[in-house]
Amino acid sequence: MLRRKFKLVSVFILVIFLVFGCATVKYVGKSLDPTTNIETYYSKDEIEREYTVIGHAIGFGMIVEPENIQAKLIEEARLKGADAILIIGIGKSNVVMSPGTSADESQIYASFLKFK
Repeated sequence: MLRRKFKLVSVFILVIFLVFGCATVKYVGKSLDPTTNIETYYSKDEIEREYTVIGHAIGFGMIVEPENIQAKLIEEARLKGADAILIIGIGKSNVVMSPGTSADESQIYASFLKFK
């Protein structure tokens, strides 16, 4: 009986890690032909070429390293046809899991850029 309960708890914990351990991206903007090479900027001052903002995105996830969220943003930018992303902010949000239980969600905000 105890062994069966342990297995159930282990499976439940594994599912929680799989669900909340993934980075997700929400994007609003134009979709163009996919690109292959994405440049990453952390300040507008770094960008030496003319560009147009084609959209904005937020990458987020619980139990996820910021590098993984950034990688997911780059992947999404490639699919949407951007030439670069500009990281415009980072943050955390407290997400309610169930009554009395919450967790921090890491967030990265970005603009997707297309060079002229």
